[in-house]
Amino acid sequence: MIHIDDDSKEERNSSSSTLDAKFITHGVYLNKKESTFMNPDVSTDMIKYLEPDIVTRMFYAQRYIEKQYEYMKKHDGMFKFVDHWLFKTLKINSLSETGDEYPKWENRNLSKRTTNWIVCVGLVTAEIMGAYLLPNSVSMLGYVPSNIMLIIFFCLTVVSGGIIWWVFMLLDSPEFPVKTFADIAYFIGGQPLKQLVILLQLIATILTCAVIIISGAQCVIILRDERMCWVGLLLLLSGLMMLFSLIKKLSIIGKYCLVITFINYIALFVQLGYIGHSEPNWKNALALLGIEQGTIETYAITPAIPLVYRVVAIANISYVFAGSVVFPEVISELKRPWEFWKSLIVAEGLILIVYLIFGNYIYAYQGQFSNSPSVFGVSDLKAMKGLSFIMFITCFCQSLVFGHVSCKIVYKNYIPIIIKTIKFDSKTGLLLWVIVVFFVWLSIFLIGAGVPQVSAVSAFTSALTMTPLTYVIPFLIHLYMLYKIENLSFVKEFVPFESKIEAIKFWKFVGNGNKKYWFVSFIYIAISLGAMALLGMGLWASVEYMKHLFAVTDATSFSCKSPI
Repeated sequence: MIHIDDDSKEERNSSSSTLDAKFITHGVYLNKKESTFMNPDVSTDMIKYLEPDIVTRMFYAQRYIEKQYEYMKKHDGMFKFVDHWLFKTLKINSLSETGDEYPKWENRNLSKRTTNWIVCVGLVTAEIMGAYLLPNSVSMLGYVPSNIMLIIFFCLTVVSGGIIWWVFMLLDSPEFPVKTFADIAYFIGGQPLKQLVILLQLIATILTCAVIIISGAQCVIILRDERMCWVGLLLLLSGLMMLFSLIKKLSIIGKYCLVITFINYIALFVQLGYIGHSEPNWKNALALLGIEQGTIETYAITPAIPLVYRVVAIANISYVFAGSVVFPEVISELKRPWEFWKSLIVAEGLILIVYLIFGNYIYAYQGQFSNSPSVFGVSDLKAMKGLSFIMFITCFCQSLVFGHVSCKIVYKNYIPIIIKTIKFDSKTGLLLWVIVVFFVWLSIFLIGAGVPQVSAVSAFTSALTMTPLTYVIPFLIHLYMLYKIENLSFVKEFVPFESKIEAIKFWKFVGNGNKKYWFVSFIYIAISLGAMALLGMGLWASVEYMKHLFAVTDATSFSCKSPI
């Protein structure tokens, strides 16, 4: 499925064919009068509505990969070896260019990609939840298990993000651009996989927005001396975020996210300075965790902790790394998608270093009283207010990113199903965008007001959506693409829209791929099964944890009483 922001007709020229086409939700429309193909046996009636098969997409993507690689060789000397290795992994010999006889054009929508990889670092680090949840998770597990989990999920996320980028590159081209995670799912698994990914993405981004709004509202409560109505505050913040969610360009947000991310990480280390020279905030520990003042204790492996707590802690650690849920949307904003691997390595490496330092340091000084979010564990009132203000700004930017993506998912994927002739840049299209933004943020408000506890909602979000989207679906998609490439090895000469690749029976397809990639298949299936087990346990644990928090803290649903 191809999704774009306008319906403008675009001229496509080649030495032997002229195509007047526009991309619409069900494929490529070819103008009957002006379209010609090299094959005279193919009538224009037969190709009036034509959606290219996955091999045709991969053929065009190969041309775009070659073009980007030539640019990188000239302008990216520092990473010449890495770029060459990546090109070898992306190169499909059976889809080599056979001349200038295939149709060429360029989708004008692709030229709207303006973001560079440095700005993309800001987007990736800003849309991942951050270090604020970690100390509480470390306190539930202890030093050894928590650090092992951090490193494991870091490695899995880097691999998962790299896989998503690799598959994106194999399918993206100026003729057939990839815009979303759902696009990739559709090209590979059709409508069922696409709708599953869309649903999981939508739930994930909305629940994550709810987590962020709760954190932001708690920061506002800290900043004000007089108490405020909790539900009223959530409603006010949701309304404000809703207005800012009308921003259309994600790249605009990214420029600000880069600055905010830098300020945020400075604030994290300032927070370490205060926590290292003061006792925990006993009142907030009781209000948010239900733990009364006592002796601070730290452990290599925390003893006597119920399984529910441990699973919630692991789910939250996976959650803070599970940002690849929107990686394709971020990659699609890049002027040169090739460069995303730099953004991924820099962003995730920075995140891991900060997480290791931050989580362990706070746990060392606050033990079982390590709060979630951690800023509420600062006992110095003035310092806590200042840090809460910075955290609020960070939450604001994160809300813009996830709110924008949530609205975009609904708008681009569900509105065309309801109104098949919708033009996104028309007055009706703009009105529908406003309606979508309203209902998305209404949903976020209802979730935040209903379960006003960060750890519980984030653990539930991680288990239900982030786990399959980050640690299951990307690995299975990558395995399919490896098998697909292996099964294309018999192709001698491929010409788009002309060459017909005969369907291979499922077991033969799997058998051919498994001969070469049997070890990769074993690893990927093991990772996917482990992730599904975490999904089931995480859902159970997060629900039980919600019940516990409502029982031992001041948290109540749809109440004016603040949970902090």
